[in-house]
Amino acid sequence: MPDIYSKGGTVDYGDGFYIEDLTNKRNFRSMANNPVPEKPPEESPKTDKNKEPPKKNKGCGCVFHFIIIVISLLLIGTGIYMILVLSRVHYTSDRPLHNSEVEAVSKSGIENILLIGEDNHKDNEHGRADTMILLTIDKNKKKMKLTSFMRDIYIDIPGYGYGKLNSAYAYGGALLTMQTIEENFRIKIDKYILVDFDSFTSLIDSVGGIDLALDRDEIEYINMQSYKNRQTDKKSELDPDSYDYNVDGEAMVHLNGRQALWYARDRDSAGSDFDRTKRQRTLILKLMSDLSVQMYKLIPAGFSISPYLTTNMNSVDLTMRGVDIAAALRYVREENRVPLNNNYYDDYYSDSGQVLCIYDYNYEIEELHKFVFG
Repeated sequence: MPDIYSKGGTVDYGDGFYIEDLTNKRNFRSMANNPVPEKPPEESPKTDKNKEPPKKNKGCGCVFHFIIIVISLLLIGTGIYMILVLSRVHYTSDRPLHNSEVEAVSKSGIENILLIGEDNHKDNEHGRADTMILLTIDKNKKKMKLTSFMRDIYIDIPGYGYGKLNSAYAYGGALLTMQTIEENFRIKIDKYILVDFDSFTSLIDSVGGIDLALDRDEIEYINMQSYKNRQTDKKSELDPDSYDYNVDGEAMVHLNGRQALWYARDRDSAGSDFDRTKRQRTLILKLMSDLSVQMYKLIPAGFSISPYLTTNMNSVDLTMRGVDIAAALRYVREENRVPLNNNYYDDYYSDSGQVLCIYDYNYEIEELHKFVFG
């Protein structure tokens, strides 16, 4: 038999049958006996079936959503509150009457609003204006100022001649009162807020009362008026002997709304009408001071007083002024009075009765402008 492994080439077996010489195939035998193993399939990366995928931090998202919800509720609540408060205010279409011949002063950053306290009478269309206070908000120097105008000032009322200042309210309401003060004292005033005296009671009660430094006479006056008007069955609702008085003869007394109103009306215990206007400013400034450190009380205060307000501002303007006043609660607070000491004298006129006459109007105007605009 031919040796097919002896050399390379092919071997002829006849009849056209050939076989290839495989001597050069070195691994022929080994491959025949030991076939090449197939390549194993690639293994996928090993994973720990018990290991949980990392969780997303949902805490931050929940807190963020909670904050958004709270802010939204606050905004909605504030909007509803403002709508309710503004809907309870009485609005007029009064527009200020400026005399072109009178140079009334105004200054950027300083707003003047006339506050008028009215004591209503059924037989009088306008009631009686017992209180006239110019509220000045000075954004430039961060000051809130109150200037009381004595109601008995003998003054030139446009269209009516001379008379008491509070007669201007009887003749033409808040609009004529505003015009009278503007023309006589040369201060431009566009806005007024008319407050019914009953609002003092509601306002003070809504914030839980007020603490004021009173002397014995003031305490006894409040007791007398409360008992006399059958608002209490006690002659000494406030016991004047139960308080510790300081060297100035004053003691800190907590008053409810009704008692605070009698304090503001007091013109008998000392100082007549001059001290009465002083007490009114004291009450307003103390209320502002309390609200400045307890801002949350603005909510019940605004709601309680709104039905007693009448203004020539529209609802948008009143909202803006309300924001200004709320911000100004933290301003420095100052007070003033017209006429100044030593610049007035008492007189009597048959058509007006007892009046206060101003000696020097130019001096009074100059000093008032310094206080308001200085």
